[in-house]
Amino acid sequence: MSDSLAFKTDFSDVRRRWDDFWAGRNRCPLLAAVTDKAGTTPVPKPQYAAGAEGDFGPVIEQTLEWAATHEFLGEALPFYYLEFSSTHFAALLGGELTFSGEEPGGWSQPFVGDLERAELRFRPEGKWWRRTAEFARALRRACDGKLLIAAPTLVANLDALAAVRGSEELALDLVERPAAVHRALRQITDAHREIARALWELLDQPRWGSITRHGMYSSGRINVPQCDYSCMISSPMFEEFVIPSLREEVANLDVAEYHLDGPGAIRHLEAVCSLPGIRVIQWQPGAGNAQDADWSWLHRRIDELGKGQVRGGTPRKVLEDWRGSRGG
Repeated sequence: MSDSLAFKTDFSDVRRRWDDFWAGRNRCPLLAAVTDKAGTTPVPKPQYAAGAEGDFGPVIEQTLEWAATHEFLGEALPFYYLEFSSTHFAALLGGELTFSGEEPGGWSQPFVGDLERAELRFRPEGKWWRRTAEFARALRRACDGKLLIAAPTLVANLDALAAVRGSEELALDLVERPAAVHRALRQITDAHREIARALWELLDQPRWGSITRHGMYSSGRINVPQCDYSCMISSPMFEEFVIPSLREEVANLDVAEYHLDGPGAIRHLEAVCSLPGIRVIQWQPGAGNAQDADWSWLHRRIDELGKGQVRGGTPRKVLEDWRGSRGG
């Protein structure tokens, strides 16, 4: 593995601390912060989903300028997040991404009409894998040895099926065509394995390790399994349709960070935490009043279930959490 990053000169030490974290050898939380570098005019990071139109050069130039004008403190690592849509994974199955222009990121259009006859597979010949691979190679030519490249989040299971089928149609399928849903999920899980392997090679993760969109690093394979669709289904349905897929997704990784999104997903927390490969939970309260609610009870519950947590906030809030984790 490489020990050097131009924009994080203590990369080898930081990587060792991350390895210790995943091995359970750390006795206090890891802390990460990105701040403006003194004496420079800070350049913002490129907008999410930049490069989707194939305009790689300006994006790469801005990424390098962003890294050069910022400090990466503690366990923070400089990285570019290569993703064109939250449904990027579905696009790699054959979906077409559309862009509204009102917000960054595209959306995969549903394309599966007959679920019982659908053939869902990784399509390396497709437009969006070719665009992903072209961008990754361009990034690596300019950025290897300077900063890391985060792979697209592999949003699979029911989230991927909702993207290729349609959320309302899937809701009916779960009740009326459960066998077809299971069949499609097996295909999606197979595609997840193939795409994870392809990204491992494309980004040379054996050399550089891998990093998530939240900055969680592993010298092996890490990604962010999730199921936002879980807010729409019961606990028995989650156990039947989602847990088997998540178990397979996690098996394709060395460590996993689970994205738990919204109050409606909390009822599935115990089921998620039953999977040993899911090591940390990243809680996203959702929109509206949930952002300002007191979620300390949920943080305690995650602790009780034996999982780590990805937490963020103001310096004051982070310091309070850090002190609390150390018993004061």
